[in-house]
Amino acid sequence: MRQLEKTESVTQKRREVFHFLGRYQDLLRRQGSVQAAWRSYRRRRLGPFYRLHFRVNGRLKTLYLGGDVTLAAEVRQALADLQAPGRVRREIERQRGQVLAIFRATKRACGRELQARGLWLHGNEIRGWRGLPCGPHPAAQERG
Repeated sequence: MRQLEKTESVTQKRREVFHFLGRYQDLLRRQGSVQAAWRSYRRRRLGPFYRLHFRVNGRLKTLYLGGDVTLAAEVRQALADLQAPGRVRREIERQRGQVLAIFRATKRACGRELQARGLWLHGNEIRGWRGLPCGPHPAAQERG
């Protein structure tokens, strides 16, 4: 079986790739992925061969990593480490949005319940106690 690449140069390739990752870490914090591809040679499928895909000024760029599975796994892990803070921030924002949506729905339901009793919400305060036929709110009687 014929090989398409030299396997003894993996250490040198690893050095080059990690130098590249360090130089473009600001760009790769926001984007980038390692993808596998296969080639055909004389009607035979060869591979997988790995590439680092990223965009620069809207154009897709690739950095060839070769067929070494361990190098591809190391680059994937380095990318995951670079991109982890952004993923955590997006997850927190997503959960914050869910909490706010639940809060708004609960506040609307509370407003409907209060309206059925002749009260209403003004911000986070309940208003309309004085207009009730049964008298003021019990907390208001304690103060005065």
